[in-house]
Amino acid sequence: MASRKWGESFLKSGLPLEHAVLVTFSSMDFECSPSVEYEFDDGNRRLWRELDLFASSLFENGDTTLHFLVECKYHDPSRSWFFLPRDTERWASNDRVFNCGPVQTLAHPRQRSALDLAPVSYRGIVVSEDGQKQDNAAGNAVKQLASGFVPYVLSHHAWLLDVVPGYPPSASAVVPMIVTNAKVYRLRTDLTSLSKIRDAAVPTDIADEVGWTWCYFDPPMDFLDRNATALDELFDRESELIDTFPAVRNDLVRFTMAPNWIAVVNLDSLETAISEIRDHFMSLEMRDVESVLGVRPSTS
Repeated sequence: MASRKWGESFLKSGLPLEHAVLVTFSSMDFECSPSVEYEFDDGNRRLWRELDLFASSLFENGDTTLHFLVECKYHDPSRSWFFLPRDTERWASNDRVFNCGPVQTLAHPRQRSALDLAPVSYRGIVVSEDGQKQDNAAGNAVKQLASGFVPYVLSHHAWLLDVVPGYPPSASAVVPMIVTNAKVYRLRTDLTSLSKIRDAAVPTDIADEVGWTWCYFDPPMDFLDRNATALDELFDRESELIDTFPAVRNDLVRFTMAPNWIAVVNLDSLETAISEIRDHFMSLEMRDVESVLGVRPSTS
């Protein structure tokens, strides 16, 4: 009994889950940077905050590399994550999934093929087996990752701009992902009876267990304000680089509304989710960065 308590205490630290996620990405030819930091403005002061992992593929589609920005959340086995089903055309496109930058390199950004890889959902909550109300760790995880996504990704895209004179920058596609050991459920789309939900003995009476889901996120106004501020600061800080590549400024403005789609993945399905997203990305037609920019920068 004592050893089980010790093991659960270690698991609750979150470190074993983070380690398992890092090892999975590394085994699939991703270069992993754990505990990445980003600068955050809470309205009163500037803070440094942390996300669990930035994983970069060792392979490119054209000259665009796929990355995952990952947050990990551990739960004891008595808790599950529930999401509501969603079927919408708002931001339902590949460009909102892959978040390419510093310029858009998807040849057909308005296609929605990536969203067909997994069920689409929104509004995650946590439900326990004993029926007690839980802190909404699922919703909090989505907000935590979304809060850091634009500040971190913009700094990464700015780094890509700092290239040898005479050569265009490379590009990155960045997919936000949450990994949890909790079982992930999606409420059935045809369920309209509250009595049926009340009488449910097990989650599968009213929901389908899924290995992973695309969770829709619509940034609230405070997120939009922070994202816009982060963009303005980037344009000021890297004005010389951005002025060298005029197309970059127009393309990066779309990050004001990011992110919109977050992959929420059960740990047991992580390898599958990575493979499906990566393989689909590698199958997409891409534009090379130089053609997007239109001209090569001057070497003078």
